[in-house]
Amino acid sequence: MESKQYTIEELSELTGFTRRTIRYYIQEGLLEPPAGRGRGGFYYDSHMEKLLYIKSMQERGLSLAAINNLLKTGDAESVNFSRGVWVKYEVAPGFEINIRRDLEQQSSHKIQEIIKISRALLKEEDGNE
Repeated sequence: MESKQYTIEELSELTGFTRRTIRYYIQEGLLEPPAGRGRGGFYYDSHMEKLLYIKSMQERGLSLAAINNLLKTGDAESVNFSRGVWVKYEVAPGFEINIRRDLEQQSSHKIQEIIKISRALLKEEDGNE
């Protein structure tokens, strides 16, 4: 089966990464350079697959450095996926609470209480001014 060829614009549309980001990933060694040169350069399915893999690892909370290491070593065992995703709750303008997603799922009732109390305390402060 022959591999499909993509322009950088097509690759950008299909993966959700900007052209600038794709070029940056090539510069940093996360992605192979395109075949061909200049505007005539093109990308293959392997480029798209790697970009989608990078995106999935970012969604799992990995930094680019960790992803780059994973791509080079292939050692998924050593990767710490527990860094976690954080959920942001805006309590008031300029005031937010950030909670790791795993804690949010374990203690959602308590977190809602914390937010409610925080809002009440901030309202009290506004009333005293």
